[in-house]
Order: sequence, then structure tokens, then C-alpha cells
Amino acid sequence: MSSNFPENSNYIISNSTFCLSSYEHRDKIYTLILDKYGKATSPYKPLKLIRDTCRLHGSSYDASKYQARRFFGNSKHKLPIMVAYDFGDPCILFPLFSPHSSQNIWIALNSIINISENGDKTIVTFIDGTELCLAIHMKSFNQQYVRAAMFYKHLLLQRNATL
Repeated sequence: MSSNFPENSNYIISNSTFCLSSYEHRDKIYTLILDKYGKATSPYKPLKLIRDTCRLHGSSYDASKYQARRFFGNSKHKLPIMVAYDFGDPCILFPLFSPHSSQNIWIALNSIINISENGDKTIVTFIDGTELCLAIHMKSFNQQYVRAAMFYKHLLLQRNATL
């Protein structure tokens, strides 16, 4: 299923989201969204979608960064963030490049079922079988993936300890 979101609508990130990818068209940055419903575009930058989703769930992007920074020990390097709890399950996204880069791609941790190498590229397979070939070395991708998985586990343990 493929669709385009109208200019005035917002995409809400959830555990149905696979990735958010920046692209430039006529000197403006847009987002290509890949989720379980197919591909779509948003007239907004990925970081705006992330900020809006955090805000919708009663938090902020800065609070999410702070939470990750506390876990990783003041690291500022490409932190994974939690944008929401989706039915009690942390929705974690991790950036492949700088979050502010126009080339950045945000990957949703829970959407990945396989990672493979193709030369100097990484192929990510999502839960619906969709594959995405990324221009990033598998070692770099795996570092980000492992950090996101560690953060996810920490959030689950933290949440379960308070229940």
C-alpha cells in the first residue's frame, strides 16, 4: 500500500514505523516514511516528526535525548531515543548519521528481523520482508543497532521495576 500524506497532516511514529529517511526536493527536506502500511512521504523533516511524536506522548525530543544520555554516560554521539511507549513497548529509533544531517536515516529497532552485508553496504530486512539497502558499513550499523537494543532492554527493565 502506498500513499502520500497531505501537506497539513502529521505522521505519528509508532511500532508500525520501520524507518524515516530524509530526502531533498527543490531545496526542501522531506521525509520518506516506510512502515507496515507501505511507503509515504511527509512534507516535514524526520526530526520534526520525532519531536511532534514525543510531544504528543507528553515528552520532548530533548527529554528523550537526556534519558538516553543518562544511560550511555553523557555520550552525545548518535543516541537512540524512545519516542513513545506503544502499548507498553518502548518505540526506539536510532539514527545512522547525525540527527541534524539532511542525509540521516532513523531506523525503528523493533521493525528489524535481519541485517546482512553487501560489500560496503548494509541490507536491513523489516518484519514484513521489505529490504532496505543502506550506504553504511555493517560494522557502523551494528554499533548503532546494539546501542539501541541495550537502551530498549534498559527501558523494559526500568518499566517492569516500577509496575
